[in-house]
Amino acid sequence: MGSSGTGHFSDYSGSSGGSIKSEGSGTSKGSGNSNRCENNLNVSLEEVASCNYYRNHDGVPPAQTDVNVISKLIGGRIGVQTTTGSELIGYLPTEYNYLRRCMEQGYSYNGTVSSSSLKPIPRVSVVLRASK
Repeated sequence: MGSSGTGHFSDYSGSSGGSIKSEGSGTSKGSGNSNRCENNLNVSLEEVASCNYYRNHDGVPPAQTDVNVISKLIGGRIGVQTTTGSELIGYLPTEYNYLRRCMEQGYSYNGTVSSSSLKPIPRVSVVLRASK
């Protein structure tokens, strides 16, 4: 399973992404704020089957499981973990790499699993709320 970014070099943390103001890409579900850091997100996680939660529980977390975005990169990726147990459940697509800069500015992202399934492949979607 690969990453599903935009295909632009700006997806990656080493790129000079410049400003983190919204460019109207429509990938974030938020309140229309001009600062992308303040937008709430509805995201399908990547590489769920290769993460600790799936391996430890032989499954995916149920809906309404509390989650948060990990501020430290894991293998160059931004991860999402359970709030209790701190088990990695998946990675954000590279199009959300800008969140790393947001977290450096004091933002954090918490939320819940909105849906999960095992078939045809393990999938987890999360709703994340921004706070500072």
